[in-house]
Amino acid sequence: MRLRANLSGDVALVVTTLIWGSTFVTAKDILAYWPPIAYLTFRFALAALVLCVLFGRDVWRAQRDVWRAGLILGLLVGGGFALQAAGQVYTTASKSAFVTGLTTPLVPFVAYALLRARPSLENLIGVVLASVGGALILLPRGTESINQGDLLTLASIILFAAHITLVSRYARRYEIRQLTVLQITTAAVIFLCVWASAQLGTRVVPATTLPQFLARETVALVWSARVLWQLVYLALVATLGAFLLWTWGQARMSATHAAIIFSLEPVFATAFAVAVRGASEALGARGYVGAALVFTGIIVSELRWTTATRGRSVIVESKQGSD
Repeated sequence: MRLRANLSGDVALVVTTLIWGSTFVTAKDILAYWPPIAYLTFRFALAALVLCVLFGRDVWRAQRDVWRAGLILGLLVGGGFALQAAGQVYTTASKSAFVTGLTTPLVPFVAYALLRARPSLENLIGVVLASVGGALILLPRGTESINQGDLLTLASIILFAAHITLVSRYARRYEIRQLTVLQITTAAVIFLCVWASAQLGTRVVPATTLPQFLARETVALVWSARVLWQLVYLALVATLGAFLLWTWGQARMSATHAAIIFSLEPVFATAFAVAVRGASEALGARGYVGAALVFTGIIVSELRWTTATRGRSVIVESKQGSD
């Protein structure tokens, strides 16, 4: 029976990781028709609406500290997704996935900055391997140059790493459903405010005078059955459904075991991207060597994630990706 429970947990997390991997190419497709903040507004608003219907009563009973934690997490995850989505406009889905994968080996160092949890030797080795791999993927070849999409995605992983670190802290104190509703709703409200500001701004001043990131949000949205189904998939399957699978599956295994499964995300993402978008998503020989180093660095970094600090044990659990 225990073997069956472990296997069911593994299957749940592999399916979750497969779903997360598919979000990169799906988001890339939507971003060909919609600006980043508009896409994130609809994705997170739909997910928040369903979560509020399912768990709204739990949230209203939450203490003030839970609300504050949810707001902080929402700001971090919202900022991370905004930078990542903006980056995906300019870079490939496969590159975005492997750069996002650098979040995992980065987490121990953010945890040290925020929680004083000292990184282990494995963490140090993992981040070196992953950094070399990331450089091989991102550094220009021939006449190429590092594009702004790569830089925006790199910036996003700092916020994602901070988000993961604080989730590990808050999830031990507060009810996870309350935190989830609050952080996704916070992100949805932020995206809605930014997008609405762009729409209202054009009624006062010409779009060309707005900051570039706001001016981009003023373009007309292209509605089609394809875009609608992609938004529903990203909101309900990749955000809401994947979260439920993740929490159910990870309860049946250690954080290290789960993190190794999560390291498959960029592999799945690249497979989806190449299958759907073709050769334009291929990383090239040097890129695949870099991808292998990133993958190895993630696993090495997760081999040991328990460290003593201030006389007590601190375990940092990680989750990466587009959520």
